[in-house]
Amino acid sequence: MVRDLVFEIGCEEIPAGFLSPALKAMKQLAAGLFREAGLEFSGISTLGTPRRLTLYIADLAEKQADRSESILGPPKKIAFDEDGRPTKAALGFARSHGVSVEELKIKETPRGEYLFLERRIPGKKTPELLLELLPRLVSEIPFPKSMRWGDLSWRFARPIRWLLAIFGREVVPVEIAGLVASNITYGHRFMAPAPIEIGSLVEYVRKLREAYVIVDPAERLAMTLDEIKDRARDVGGQVLEDKDLLEENANLVEYPYAICGQFDETFLELPRAVLITAMAEHQRYFAVINDKGQLMARFIAVNNTRPRNPEALIRGHERVLKARLEDARFFFEEDKKIPLEARVEELKGVSFHEELGSLYEKVVRIKALSAYLAERLAPDKIDLVKRAAWLSKADLMTEMVQEFPSLQGVMGREYALLSGEPPEVAQAIYEHYLPTKAGGELPETIIGAIISLADKADTLCAFFGIGERPSGTADPFGLRRQALGIINTVLKLRLHLSLKDLLGQAFLLLADRLNRSQEEVLEEVMGFIGRRLQGELVSRGFRSDLVEAVTSVSFDDLEDTRQRLLALSSFYERPEFAALSVGFKRVMNIIKKQGELPPLNQALLLEEAEKELHRTFIQVHERVVPLILEKKYDEALAGLLELKEPIDRFFDQVFVMVEEEDIRHNRLALLKAIAELFLMIADLSKIRED
Repeated sequence: MVRDLVFEIGCEEIPAGFLSPALKAMKQLAAGLFREAGLEFSGISTLGTPRRLTLYIADLAEKQADRSESILGPPKKIAFDEDGRPTKAALGFARSHGVSVEELKIKETPRGEYLFLERRIPGKKTPELLLELLPRLVSEIPFPKSMRWGDLSWRFARPIRWLLAIFGREVVPVEIAGLVASNITYGHRFMAPAPIEIGSLVEYVRKLREAYVIVDPAERLAMTLDEIKDRARDVGGQVLEDKDLLEENANLVEYPYAICGQFDETFLELPRAVLITAMAEHQRYFAVINDKGQLMARFIAVNNTRPRNPEALIRGHERVLKARLEDARFFFEEDKKIPLEARVEELKGVSFHEELGSLYEKVVRIKALSAYLAERLAPDKIDLVKRAAWLSKADLMTEMVQEFPSLQGVMGREYALLSGEPPEVAQAIYEHYLPTKAGGELPETIIGAIISLADKADTLCAFFGIGERPSGTADPFGLRRQALGIINTVLKLRLHLSLKDLLGQAFLLLADRLNRSQEEVLEEVMGFIGRRLQGELVSRGFRSDLVEAVTSVSFDDLEDTRQRLLALSSFYERPEFAALSVGFKRVMNIIKKQGELPPLNQALLLEEAEKELHRTFIQVHERVVPLILEKKYDEALAGLLELKEPIDRFFDQVFVMVEEEDIRHNRLALLKAIAELFLMIADLSKIRED
């Protein structure tokens, strides 16, 4: 028999940013705990609002399955005397397990005959297990910050105020944080606060909806979206899309109610990004645009309550926003009084990190590293690169960015233009911060890309160089994002550069700040970027084994790595690839444990099959190497196909590991030369045989 479980943790308002990760973790933890307990179920999901986290398990078994247990006892020769009578050892074993000696059996083992007991252990009933499992689940839900309340030892995101736990229609009286679960939940704090009796999930969702609580996050998000779209249409506009802001608003309320307010049109003279940020970051308001994409003097706010007097609510929001926009206008006007270049000197008073010096010192390094890259990637733009690098962090000293940190780069571009800097310089200041989040916008210009790469390379080398590296989920300096930023920027703009050279140059500029050896840290940072590269390429749809085949050879030139992977992925689909791969794996298997080998001596090639392989290899090598150097990897891989049949004949007709050392080494040297040719593109031995 099976029943459904509904378990709700009712609490004070959980911060919006905590909610989605907590529900995801709750689902994963519950699945693991219930499987570990041997309880079968057909499905598991979570629901939640700021005031509740809810677990739903469908078709949960009413008890654990019964199981058999074999318990090994003493050896037979100790358990019975010469007359077959049980000894103290046998009697003690039986007594300790609550059975008679007659119920024991003899079992043959590799060590001889032993006494053993086989018994059936009935599964525990689910309600009994829930009394232990549910408190454990609650205690393991992770939050960025948790708190204690009252004199309890429990920690949670916010104080727990009630518990609901029903298995079928049976109440599970689980006790957590001094509270005992019941079949009672509560509706909206203001619009329907009365207790509600629940008998099933269907009742739970329906009755809460009637009590102004939309407990399904997906439904609440869709309802929030409908609300803000409707309010924008009411004034002839549309909502400026912002998925993060939409999710945040949906996680702030139990029953979304949107209003549309307005502000003085003179504020539209502020930079667009300033208006949007001032509305979104502090007030969580949505901007409204017209059919031309221009900002309107309107905003939309999402509320958790349907007011009796909507106009009063709107006026309240308008007053709050007006104050914020007045502040923003003041900051903007004050910032314009000082040219951007004049702020660079102020960076000397701002610490980048106590062991890594000031932001000014970082800017000096970024400028030098950017110039190094520009000489290789855009020598005709080196002066613009140096100028943009010099100004790249100056906007951090402006009032606007200190009030709205997310506007770093955005205001740098704005103030650079107002200070008379070239548009290319202004755009590069903005772009060098990109991407600001996973999957975010990347630099479009070569100048912006160069400064972005220099900044990120300096940050990676600096923090790894003082032993500050990510561990587990902790990444306080965003080093994973920095590495992915390098990877995606290089791949987006198809830049050919040596990662080792870039990082090596960054280490030289940091030499007086590091407390670890440059060689050790360079290897560590390269490995760190390599793992991010593999994950990124797999996320783009490439097979993981093909990615490994290419990156295990080299990933120093990221764009070259991508090109080799594209060629290999295409070549992999050809019917003859599998046979060539098998031949290469035979080559690798036989040479991988060999040390240094003498140069190949053609005079020592005795068998016709090895002579043929050598002739074909020389011909293929002459054609393929130039193709590889020209990065024509598709043609190069096609050329390698000519080696397939000679390799097969060689292994069929030639015994490699002969006793004569010079002949054996010569044959191994031939195979090694073939392997090295393949390894200029990829290590085919890494590819799975599907």
